[in-house]
Amino acid sequence: MSYGYDLLEFCGEPDIEAYKVLILDALHWVSCPYPLFYYGMGEHLWLHPYHFAYDDFHAPTKRGSGWRSYKGYCYITADPTSDAERKEREPKFKEYMTKVLADPSAPWERLKQDLRARYGPFMDRNIEQLGDGHFCGHLWDVWDLDRRMWEIHFECLDLYSVVLATWRDMAAEMLQLHYTDPLYATLMSGYDNDLFRLNKGLATLATRAMELKLDDAFKLPDEQVMPALEQTAAGKEWLEAFHHFLYEEGFRGQGWRMQNMLEYCTPTWFEKPHLAIADIRRLMAIGGVHAPEMRIERLRKEREEAEKEVLAKIAPADREWFELLMRASQAFTVACEEHNYWCEFRAFSLVRLAALEAGKRMVKSGVLEDPEDVMYLLMPQIVLGAAGRERNAAPIKAAVKRNREEFEYNRTLFDKGEMPMFLGDPSFIPYVVTVDPLLNVQISPQLAKPEEVGATCVGAAGAPGVVEGTARVIMGPHEWGKVQAGDIMVAPLTMATWTPLFSTIKAVVTDHGGMLSHPVIVGREYGIPAVVGTMDATKKIKDGDRIRVDGNLCRVYVLESK
Repeated sequence: MSYGYDLLEFCGEPDIEAYKVLILDALHWVSCPYPLFYYGMGEHLWLHPYHFAYDDFHAPTKRGSGWRSYKGYCYITADPTSDAERKEREPKFKEYMTKVLADPSAPWERLKQDLRARYGPFMDRNIEQLGDGHFCGHLWDVWDLDRRMWEIHFECLDLYSVVLATWRDMAAEMLQLHYTDPLYATLMSGYDNDLFRLNKGLATLATRAMELKLDDAFKLPDEQVMPALEQTAAGKEWLEAFHHFLYEEGFRGQGWRMQNMLEYCTPTWFEKPHLAIADIRRLMAIGGVHAPEMRIERLRKEREEAEKEVLAKIAPADREWFELLMRASQAFTVACEEHNYWCEFRAFSLVRLAALEAGKRMVKSGVLEDPEDVMYLLMPQIVLGAAGRERNAAPIKAAVKRNREEFEYNRTLFDKGEMPMFLGDPSFIPYVVTVDPLLNVQISPQLAKPEEVGATCVGAAGAPGVVEGTARVIMGPHEWGKVQAGDIMVAPLTMATWTPLFSTIKAVVTDHGGMLSHPVIVGREYGIPAVVGTMDATKKIKDGDRIRVDGNLCRVYVLESK
């Protein structure tokens, strides 16, 4: 029972009997989440959002997804439909999808507007001025906002993943066009999105810093850059632009961002603006270039030519349906990157800021030693502490101590190789991935065994291109500072917050991921090769090794070991 929360704890044989197999979610976490985030997943992610979207569009093959926790880690599987359910759902699914295919961008645009409307009141609220009672009400309100965000999150991803999986299979059957083919990448490239526009803002700030000849200030440690800029007129001018970026650009500013995207435990840029300095400095080192902006017109033209080429090969009777599915799949590439910007960035920042305010109040009352200790509590415990403060000090302190010790132990298990990659019978994994469209596009099998093709690692998907260079093994955001221009980044995974690094690296290789994972989409737009889903690149490749990355074949070769 992790952190005293047992609602979705793995039950052994009963769960194996019900689900056959559960797969460790290493695509999103390389360690276990903090107790507060773990509780949020249990209450908001695991219980129903995975089923929420399927109530609307009636996907034939699954009702939703199953989740279980084991030693604080997340395991996922499909909740498939029966044969009878599948027959009943298919007509409803076709009716719903006909509306979606008529305007494939509309569902995500509608969901974005929903999020904007919900976020606004929370962003306007001055929580520091609230009394304890009203503040506890705010905690529950923002917790419910987090729940609604997860519903929207999966309404977007589940809907589009069904479309993409259908079109991918159709392209493979009719054209022998595999998702690792460079032509496939061309068909899915040349699209801007809100996440890229955020990174363009960073590039613009980098360019302006160079124009104002502020290079010396940016050579200082991150925390010292802004104080140094305050000392000159040019520096103050730049800081005004930076303030506009953080608080006004985009929807209510771009400061709604944490280094660890799937957590509440790392500061936002609002709290510590200097966290953005490293990204800006890296962009200054390459001349303030924003690669997608420079490439987008060429990619768009190449995509349009590829579309003509592909559609000409489709039989007239199938062409209209093929094109509708292709357009919807292309819309998914935008939604897939934007959903992090609109869902996780903002919702998790709002939860963090509320939890941290509770922590500050409890520190003031002597209940906690550090406001960040709230990350070891579950939300009911945070409300209890914020409402009662001194009266509830003993149980809150005991919970922090107990949960911290359990968390510190749990987080060592993955690195020690003690967390199984699956629970149950692995022979059912192909079936689970087949019936679950979202898992199908996120978890892909390796294309070959490395020893059979003479490679060090073989991936499951990638972005096209072949390069050689120096490997830089980056195990998490805490090691971003190691990345130098021209490196090949090797990591367990990457997510939306890693995107600025793609401006400076030459290629990316990850242990986890599939055809729709972050490095694949971003690699295509940034023009760098990617190989994802190798399972073991961070173990086989050492920092400083000279390697070759072949994104066309999804293979990686160590050419020279350091």
